[in-house]
Amino acid sequence: MNMLVAFLHHLAAFTLVSALVAEAVLIAQPVTMSSARTLRFLDALYGMSAVLIVAMGVLRVIYFEKGSDYYLHNHAFLFKMAVFAVVGLMSIYPTVVFLRWGKTIKQNQTPTLTASELKNIRRILTLELCGIILIILNAVLMAKGVGFSG
Repeated sequence: MNMLVAFLHHLAAFTLVSALVAEAVLIAQPVTMSSARTLRFLDALYGMSAVLIVAMGVLRVIYFEKGSDYYLHNHAFLFKMAVFAVVGLMSIYPTVVFLRWGKTIKQNQTPTLTASELKNIRRILTLELCGIILIILNAVLMAKGVGFSG
């Protein structure tokens, strides 16, 4: 069971990163009907992956791996969780914009972005990818026992 939970945790993490990179690539191009649909799908995949990461992560902390005492007293783990939360909060803005496109897409019209929306989404996606780098760095530190306070 431990291996299955770890596998799902890592699979979800790689899926999240892939979806985020794909969103960043697509949003750098002019929005078309096809790219708008794909962006909405990728954003949903990103969200589902984040939920699976949290669910499997909680299982790993509580029931598997090194135990909750280890993780909850590790500054690298706590920083990793804080960054994950910030990245998750940042993702709300693009999600809201992409969800607003639903009615337009159903009417078979290509959604539009204002210059401000486009700039904000691009900046947010870039910041999210930078946050992912911090998360990975702290995952390595945590796994190696760096940041342990107890």
